[in-house]
Amino acid sequence: MRPTVARVDLGAIVANFHAIRQRSKRRVLAVVKADAYGHGAGPVAGALERAGADFFCVAMAEEGVALRRAGIRSPILMLSSADPREVGLYRGMGLTPALASVEQIREFAQATATFREPLAVHVKFDTGLTRLGIFPEEAGDAAALLSTAKGLRVEAAFSHFSHGEDPGHPSRARQTEASHAAFSALRSAGVRFAWTHLANSGGSLEEETGGDAVRPGLLLYGVSPGPAVSGLRAALSWETEIAAMKTVPAGTPVGYGGTFVTARPSRLAVLPVGYDDGYRRSFSGRVPVLLPKGFAPTVGAISMDLTVCDATDAGAERGDRVVLLGETDRGSISATDLSRAAGTISYEILCGIGARVPRRHA
Repeated sequence: MRPTVARVDLGAIVANFHAIRQRSKRRVLAVVKADAYGHGAGPVAGALERAGADFFCVAMAEEGVALRRAGIRSPILMLSSADPREVGLYRGMGLTPALASVEQIREFAQATATFREPLAVHVKFDTGLTRLGIFPEEAGDAAALLSTAKGLRVEAAFSHFSHGEDPGHPSRARQTEASHAAFSALRSAGVRFAWTHLANSGGSLEEETGGDAVRPGLLLYGVSPGPAVSGLRAALSWETEIAAMKTVPAGTPVGYGGTFVTARPSRLAVLPVGYDDGYRRSFSGRVPVLLPKGFAPTVGAISMDLTVCDATDAGAERGDRVVLLGETDRGSISATDLSRAAGTISYEILCGIGARVPRRHA
């Protein structure tokens, strides 16, 4: 089997969960959408549930069904996608839809009108992110429908910060105020719900987030969306092995298009990983790998299945372990390092590690 693998430390994720819960002093809704940000949703949610997590967030029903089939029993909120035609599935699988428009509330009210046991839902408000959500000024219309919808039970109301990673951004105060006004409007109109949630990873560690619960995603996996956070451990390392070594003279072009030409006699290491695995073409020449004796730069264009690095100064041999993302006693390469090289964000790096890279959980 190809040696390229992503290793996931479940103990680190559990420790991060406990740290977030302790520091936020709020209920923690663990976000495991997008296959737990590339870490493997089933094993991650299972470890968290055993550790005391009692609520999970996914994007869509398919992800929720996969968690149920993996044995997860805790409530599961679908943050992004819910179809009134699937209310039977949601009830049967214990999935909680997020209702994000007046029209959607109306459709769900009609679809559940004959339910003897109401379907739990969360009501989402758009307070500045301008994606899914009911505008605060529509709270009255939403309340009028919800107060007469016998097949729906509002469990919580929530919103989502547009600048969650920046506590000092002026939008934070505006969005918090708008959220509370919308929640109050629902309650004043007779819609009862037990709790609220606002903060994603960026605001999860703040004591004053303005909600009863927090929704950490990236932070659970030990990666901060903003400034570095002490006391958390990155849970994922990405590794491979050297598949071949080549000794070449100065002036040798490397890879498609010969975009790199050796300036000296060189020892090149060929790695069995490429952009189909999520090791992006944009990393070419911009990120190093960690060999047993230290860093080695990638050279030439990263291809679909293979990457070349210059091991001349790092002394490597075929079969040596290579760290693409992670830490050794020689240094570290973080998701943030890779995201900067690719001009993107850490979320996309982790979620982009391909399906043909097996996850090994320990």
